[in-house]
Amino acid sequence: MHLTRRGRFLLLGLPVLAALTMALLGALILAASWMNQAQASSSEAPGVEAQVVTVGAGDTLWSVAASVESEERTQVLIGQIAELNDLSGSELTPGQELFVPVD
Repeated sequence: MHLTRRGRFLLLGLPVLAALTMALLGALILAASWMNQAQASSSEAPGVEAQVVTVGAGDTLWSVAASVESEERTQVLIGQIAELNDLSGSELTPGQELFVPVD
């Protein structure tokens, strides 16, 4: 039996094309869901009254903590800022927004 070019496409190409389309659609849905979760977690401070501070050029965790009026020691504030913002290190990027606890 000999299939025409159109027959081969319908038999082999169309199912492959449909599977690739479904895989791409699934990946896009997962990526959108992940981005929504990341955005939601970065826009809400969990159960703590906080203000948002935008990091400037040359800012450090110490300078950000020292600029906040608080009764807490600067070292304690640094730990709270790191915890609120899920920071794994002390490196900050200009333009980065940080949650800073307020009294």
